Amino acid sequence: MAKYADGLNYAKTLDPSSANIIDPGLIGGKVRVFQDTATITAATNMNSSGYVIVGGKLPTGSQVVKITMAGVATTLGSSSNVIIGDEGDDDRYMTSVSCAASKVVEGPTAASGIYYSVTGTTDNYIRIKTATLGSIVSSGTIKVSIFYVVE
Repeated sequence: MAKYADGLNYAKTLDPSSANIIDPGLIGGKVRVFQDTATITAATNMNSSGYVIVGGKLPTGSQVVKITMAGVATTLGSSSNVIIGDEGDDDRYMTSVSCAASKVVEGPTAASGIYYSVTGTTDNYIRIKTATLGSIVSSGTIKVSIFYVVE
C-alpha cells in the first residue's frame, strides 16, 4: 500500500520544535462535556427571533469537537428544525437539524464548526434557535451534550 503524505499534526510530532507547535487539544487534549436540557413551553416558545443558551461558558482557546442533540418530548412543533451556533455565527455548529421526538443528531454538521477555536469574543456560549424565519418550536424538551477540548 502506498503512502501519499503525512497529516499536518503527525508531521509536527515528528519534528518537535518551536516552529511546529500544535494547537492545544489537537493531540492529547482533554475532552470535557457540558450536558444540558432545554425545556420549551407554549408560553415561552422558541420563535424565529428567540434562542436558548445551553451548557456553560466555553473557555477561550477550547475547541468544540462534538455536539449531540435529542428531542425527547412528543409535543415539539411541526417546524421543529433548529440551528446550533453562538452569538457570532448562529449556525456555526449545526445547520437546520430536526429536534423531533426520539431524534438524535450529532455534529458539527457545518464545516465552520469543525476544529473551531473559541476566541472569547462572541462565541463562548452555545445557542439553539429555530432554523427558518417564522418557524416555531412550540413545546418540548431538547437534550444537548457539548464535547470540547482544552489543554
